[in-house]
Amino acid sequence: MAQEVRGVIAPGKDEPVRVETVLVPDPGPGEAVVRVQACGVCHTDLHYKQGGINDDFPFLLGHEAAGVVESVGEGVTDLAP
Repeated sequence: MAQEVRGVIAPGKDEPVRVETVLVPDPGPGEAVVRVQACGVCHTDLHYKQGGINDDFPFLLGHEAAGVVESVGEGVTDLAP
């Protein structure tokens, strides 16, 4: 079942970030859902926020995550909940 989570969103170039509800779908083939317990927002995220990587806003920031595998999609054999 899809889950609602909170994420840090950069809505536009140099605009203030916001915490918003994001819908995470069930994992598809080759995917896993991880319950994030800690996540860093780093300098790369700052570049995205400033429009330095591309301008396809909005961006969900934070790609340095750690957590626990909750579910896996079809074909995933190297992870388990």
